[in-house]
Amino acid sequence: MGELTCQICFTLFYEPVTTPCQHTFCSKCVLRSLDHNNQCPACRQDLSGFAYFQDQPHNKTVLSIILHAFPDAYNERKELLEAEEREGRLDTPIFVAQLSFPGMPTFLHFFEPRYRLMLRRCLESPNPCFGMVMPPKPTHHGQGNDFGTMLEIRSVRMLPDGRSLVETFGTYRFRVIERGVLDGYMVGRIERIDDYPEQLEVAEAIAEPSTALSALLDSVDPMAAGPSTSVPVNPVVEATQRLMGVCHDFLEQVREGAAPWVVQRLNRECGPMPSDPANFSFWMAMVLPIDSIEKARLLPIKTPLLRLRLVVYWIEQLNSNWWFTAGCIIC
Repeated sequence: MGELTCQICFTLFYEPVTTPCQHTFCSKCVLRSLDHNNQCPACRQDLSGFAYFQDQPHNKTVLSIILHAFPDAYNERKELLEAEEREGRLDTPIFVAQLSFPGMPTFLHFFEPRYRLMLRRCLESPNPCFGMVMPPKPTHHGQGNDFGTMLEIRSVRMLPDGRSLVETFGTYRFRVIERGVLDGYMVGRIERIDDYPEQLEVAEAIAEPSTALSALLDSVDPMAAGPSTSVPVNPVVEATQRLMGVCHDFLEQVREGAAPWVVQRLNRECGPMPSDPANFSFWMAMVLPIDSIEKARLLPIKTPLLRLRLVVYWIEQLNSNWWFTAGCIIC
């Protein structure tokens, strides 16, 4: 069996491929080797590149010999690899890179070996996606952000050297319950975060308004629609609309001031402006010229109203700063 042993994993070949320099390895082993070095693991000769082996067919002659001579060992190897991949997919792969929000596109560049491996595993799953969180704060001694966004992989452009340009789209928020490391990249057990159902949000806001909602709800006239309306206006909906109006006014104010960052971020980074309050709060936060750590405070908030209230607070802070009102924009 020695001649049929991979020189990378030192076990029986599984899905063997042969290099141009006539050395044979497991297909997954050689791909992982190329994540770190473009040379042959056996003779150190420069290889053709990542793209060559990604589409390289298996060595049918070697595979037929293995299946004929060692069918049981090959099946055991297959079951072991499938079990490892199955166990690996029980945990959510997490890319530690930058802030992202639901309902918005995120464009990423994968070049580190650990994340190239993570991406390939994601693409092999039925629903290609991964979570993304911001890097850990220096004051947290290596502990990363507990809140992030799940990203659905929309398209992947594989470069010849193994790097990838990936287009993703934010689908939902999550909280990391437990974290670990798999082959160098972060994995975690996560809990999904969704907004409260609209009926529950309205009922709780009217029956037992929180401190954060009290000031807004007290200032709203529940009969603001006029005496001709028989159904009272929903105070939460009314307050949400008012806050969105503040945001629209702010955008118009900045556009009139000819600040270049608005057009650039709206057209290239943030996508079209959403009409629903849930995604609008995230979209509005993304275009504001404030620190990402501050923006990340939106992730655990479960009501669009409270998120918009925080966004409006940031707008008020910007308007009160002399550098902003004077036209000096820091991105």
